[in-house]
Amino acid sequence: MATIIGSLEVMTMLYDKLSEEKRKSLISSALTEAFRLDHFITNILDMAKFEADAVKPRFETARLSQMINDSLARLGPLKTRGEIKIAPSVTNDDLVTDPMLGARAIGLVLHNAFKFGGRKAAVPVIEVEYGIVGSEGFVRIRDHGDGIPPAKQAAVFDKYTRLQKSDQQNASTGLGLTICQYIMRLLDGRIELSNHPEGGAIFTLWYANKKAT
Repeated sequence: MATIIGSLEVMTMLYDKLSEEKRKSLISSALTEAFRLDHFITNILDMAKFEADAVKPRFETARLSQMINDSLARLGPLKTRGEIKIAPSVTNDDLVTDPMLGARAIGLVLHNAFKFGGRKAAVPVIEVEYGIVGSEGFVRIRDHGDGIPPAKQAAVFDKYTRLQKSDQQNASTGLGLTICQYIMRLLDGRIELSNHPEGGAIFTLWYANKKAT
């Protein structure tokens, strides 16, 4: 909040004296912090709703590609930190699910990947693959970070879990993957975690296709 207030105060008091580059920098700082706070507060409120069993899915025809695009739009400035590569494995990605909850789950994993999965590279690369397999749709998200030790993989879905000291210093609720797991269970789906042989974590979201049942 201090970043937002400080940036806007400087803009207000010194607008005419600031260069265009400095104005853009201040606006970017305020916008980044606003999105971070929104994500922070939304996760806390959503966690309370899920724990109170107050969220009910609304199933309708949806497209995995549109859910991915919607989730990216909600990431705001965070997605500019890296490069995202999207690779569909099918031409028809229609399925029956709750598109809002489905996109929310994808967004939470992407947020985690952009924020924590790019420590090895100056420009993190996030790979997204999606498609339909049998009676399920899937979205697979791979980052190029350090991966997650097998012994700690189950713990990442627990509330307030952060695996490394740097994660403690990187402002976060530690609720994102917990909420994601809640969502996937509500949608009769699941989330799987593994490590890529060449490095990085892979999260796969499996959506039950209600049309196929």
